[in-house]
Amino acid sequence: MRRGRLGGCAVVVASIMALGMHPAAAETTARSAPLAAQVRPWPITLTVRTVPALPGITFNFDGWLLTTNAQGTASITEQHNFAEHTLSLLSGGIVRSGRHYEFVRWAGQRDPELAFRRTVTGLPMRRNYTVTAGFNTACPVTPRYVTQRGDRVDPSRIGRVVVQSSTGKRVQLAPDRTSWVACARPVYRDSSLFNVGARYSVLRIVISGANIVHAGAERFAPMTNARPTFVGYFHRLTITAHDALFGRKAGTVAMLRLPDGSVQRARLGASHAVTLDLPQGPYGLSVRVGGSIVLSEHLRLSRDKTVNFTAVSHGDLLSLAATVLVAGAGLPMLSKVRRKRLGQLLRRRPGAHAQ
Repeated sequence: MRRGRLGGCAVVVASIMALGMHPAAAETTARSAPLAAQVRPWPITLTVRTVPALPGITFNFDGWLLTTNAQGTASITEQHNFAEHTLSLLSGGIVRSGRHYEFVRWAGQRDPELAFRRTVTGLPMRRNYTVTAGFNTACPVTPRYVTQRGDRVDPSRIGRVVVQSSTGKRVQLAPDRTSWVACARPVYRDSSLFNVGARYSVLRIVISGANIVHAGAERFAPMTNARPTFVGYFHRLTITAHDALFGRKAGTVAMLRLPDGSVQRARLGASHAVTLDLPQGPYGLSVRVGGSIVLSEHLRLSRDKTVNFTAVSHGDLLSLAATVLVAGAGLPMLSKVRRKRLGQLLRRRPGAHAQ
């Protein structure tokens, strides 16, 4: 093969010298001359491909339109020459099969300064080679939300959804509608482009200031799962109160301070208790029992929990005061009896020694 190519070159050079023409002028003449009179070195094929493989993508090569086939490739063949050629990407705003594609870079374009431009120049046609156009891929994501028990979570309650891609980029999703996220990208390695899918982890799903997920525990790949299910953690909090002195149930209203600082009121009802299904997170609690004194409590809800408040009513205070007064009045008498018994014990001790 090498000998044949050298022989072909010799024929071309000999023909040019015989005509007494400059090589460039000879090339122009060869293109315009009749087919039988042209000197043909050998065919050279330039292949253009896309990553990922996209059909119907249009390129312009020196005025010739090239359109990729089902495998995402197109090609053009010319005779070997020393001219410089131009390749441009014409397609824009590419949408295929529910995906959005955006041009990122070339590979195999020879000039590294042109790697990220839509047009590359200075392409040779001296040997067969491939030029690759790489595209970022965006996929639609429409999450659904459930609790750890499988109950549906209304998206309208959700204030924010934050996920993080495998590249480290954080993306905020719309809680109640479809979001478009990067799901694959071309990676340049060993002078070639490879399509690499993206994976995401869920960092935050916020309801009333509380993050209902365990950050980083849930993962999904938008390329293969357009409707991921995100699991949020909710726990049952039972609030009740009882009378401090007699232990009777008491209380009418529970005051709940949510993680975002807002306050929620919940009536205790006839049973003097209420059970709420709440997102995991920190809360402040208190119960009002008429004019009672009620101690508040702060807790982090990470499991089902019951909080039973002790309410000290005015009646409790009066009863306690009366008990203290009675005990105080009887204390001196109690002390006198004890002194008498001690004196009797001391008088008996000498007689005991005499025995």
